[in-house]
Formats: sequence, structure tokens, C-alpha cells
Amino acid sequence: MPIAKLNKINLFYDIMGTENSETVVLISGLGSQMTSWSSSFCQELVDKGFRVIRFDNRDSGLSTFIASGSNSVEELIGLLQQGKYPKNSYKLVDMANDAISLLDELKIEKVHVLGRSLGGVVAQIIASDFPERIKSLTIIMSTSLNPTLPQTKAEVMELMLRPMPCFREKLNLYLDHKLEFVKAIAGSRFPIKLEEEKENILKDLERAPLANILGQICAMTLTPYDLNRLQKIKTPTLVVHGSEDSIFPLACGKDIANSISNACFMEIEGMGHSLPNELNTMVIDAFMKNNVTHCPPSI
Repeated sequence: MPIAKLNKINLFYDIMGTENSETVVLISGLGSQMTSWSSSFCQELVDKGFRVIRFDNRDSGLSTFIASGSNSVEELIGLLQQGKYPKNSYKLVDMANDAISLLDELKIEKVHVLGRSLGGVVAQIIASDFPERIKSLTIIMSTSLNPTLPQTKAEVMELMLRPMPCFREKLNLYLDHKLEFVKAIAGSRFPIKLEEEKENILKDLERAPLANILGQICAMTLTPYDLNRLQKIKTPTLVVHGSEDSIFPLACGKDIANSISNACFMEIEGMGHSLPNELNTMVIDAFMKNNVTHCPPSI
């Protein structure tokens, strides 16, 4: 299995495309496996002439899981409110360093970085702290962490954080819970395909049934908003955001674009907090345009 052993963290990854091509690194969101970047999205990038690397973040998929110092979201919030850090806690900068260490291990100097949701924040940190490693930056359905921005809809947050049934004992109920959340975050223009989504959930369960979202939630909570970090980013930047994102509302994407010099902002009408395959070509074309012409505002 392709596992990189990095500073006490093992990252599972895969590579598509030829070695002499420009490399694209895909960073996944909260609790998501690398498979959140669909094979069709990756293959289209390869068909455009890129080499594609996707990997499981720490605490997800087949990468290292870190023993958490809290057992529930409520316990985690209680500790943070007391000014205490849970045992073995980390920040998003550590996840950014994981990605850079993976590139070091693979002996890759410069890459295009695409990050979605929490992975979009990690991508911002990489572009700010390691500018010499980045050719371009694409941030999809993410946030700057600015505390003044609109928050996740309460009903969606409740669905995201509620305890899940045991899939080994109550698979159908588990699937119902997962699908209810997926429906809640999908935009009106791109409704989910129920059977396809079920198949994806089951494949992820077979691949890696567990995820430690508490570690990644803590990492996000312990990472402060830093406008200066965003303003340091000079690489060509594209920000893609849906008009109906219920986790990070549209203002979150606009704030990222407004904070990064010469960033291009692309709003997709009717898109929620997901990247359906119908949008693959649109997003990849915008990514490529960003690399060639610094993505003029006309897109």
C-alpha cells in the first residue's frame, strides 16, 4: 500500500498520471476520506495532462488516527471553553505540514493545490507558509475562519454532530442518517443521486469505516483567524463557492477572495456544500484558466 511514514504520522495516498507531468494535490474536508475527490474528477485532471495526488488526512481513511483527549463534541467544547487543550490535540498548520512532508517524501518540489472545505483552510496555510512549493491555489467551499462571517445553519450543524448509529448493527439506519445529511447540504440545482450516494457510502465503509472528526474539529477550533496569513498569499488563486452552501455560506468564499490579492472568485448558482460530478469540467477548466491567465473575473 502507498503509505508515507512522516514524523510519526503515516499518510495513505495514491497517484494518478505520469511522473513528468505537473502535479496537483487534492486535500479533503472534515472527516472525509481522499475518495471525496471522485475518481472521475481525478481522471479528468489526468486527461488534461496532470499528475494527481490525493491522500487521507490524519484522523481519516487509512492514515494515522490519533488518540483523542475527548470522547464527544460536548466534552471537547467544554475543555476548550475552560481554556484547556485535549490530549494529543493539533492545529491545521500541523495538517499543512503533513502535506508538505508528503511532498518531501515523494521528492516533489512544486504543486498545484486544491482544497475543499476544511482542506481549503489547510490549502490556505500551505500557500501562505510555503509559497515556494505552490504553483497555484484553488479553494472550494471553504472559509477564512473569520469569526464575523455567517455560521453554519443550526439544523445542518445538528445533523453533522449527532451520534451515528453503529453501521455494523444498524446499517440501514446508518445509511439513512448519512443520506439525510448529504441531502441537507446539497444545493437545489444538483440533487443527490440516491443509489450512487449509497454506493459511495458503502465503499467508504468497506475501505475505512471509522473517522476521528473530533481531532479535526479541535484542529479547526485551535487555528485562529489570521488575515495577515491570507494577505501573504501571492500565488494565482481561484475561490469556488456555491450560492446555497449551508455549512460555509457564500459570504465565506467571498471573504477568502477579498483577502487574497488578485484572487478570482467563481460563484456557482445552486451549488451547496458538495462537488457533484456534473461540475467537474467547469471547476477543472476554471482551475486551468487560473494557471494560464490568472483567472480573469469573466468566469
